[in-house]
Amino acid sequence: METKHRFTKHGWIALILFVALLLDGVLSLVLGQWLLTPQFSGVPQLTLITLLMIVLFLPEEPYVVLFAVGFGLLFDVVYTGILGITALLWPLIVYIAVQLRGFVPRSPLFVGALVVIAVTMFTVFDDMMNRLIGYGTGSLVTLISVHLGPALLVNVIGFAIVYLPLSRILINLKRS
Repeated sequence: METKHRFTKHGWIALILFVALLLDGVLSLVLGQWLLTPQFSGVPQLTLITLLMIVLFLPEEPYVVLFAVGFGLLFDVVYTGILGITALLWPLIVYIAVQLRGFVPRSPLFVGALVVIAVTMFTVFDDMMNRLIGYGTGSLVTLISVHLGPALLVNVIGFAIVYLPLSRILINLKRS
């Protein structure tokens, strides 16, 4: 008879999320001249992708929503300067993913579809929140063509690159 053990590797999860947060910043800085222009604003969301993969590959992790709050707040402090938007949206998206994880197979196609939905939700709600506080202007066409389309392109490419290594790391964390 196999007994179910509690997941205790929360420190590794925090380290993986911290590395993803740093990679978000490094990619934005290094590739910023191509990713972040007035006509093409593709912001990498590797930390959000990592959070979603933790939800799917480590269902035993009970603190994933709290990690989303903490790293969302850290993301806001370090990268955006507008405190609270990411700290509100990431936990909301992660909570929805937690509720749906029983219906999402862990294959690259389905996880990628969840990433596309999550990045779309984040980009649209981030734009709405920025408009609400007076930082965003523009039309729906601008949102779709300048922000949403490039964000989806950049993050689908990022997901394709990180899926295999990150899924292996998370599966090995679950086993040990």
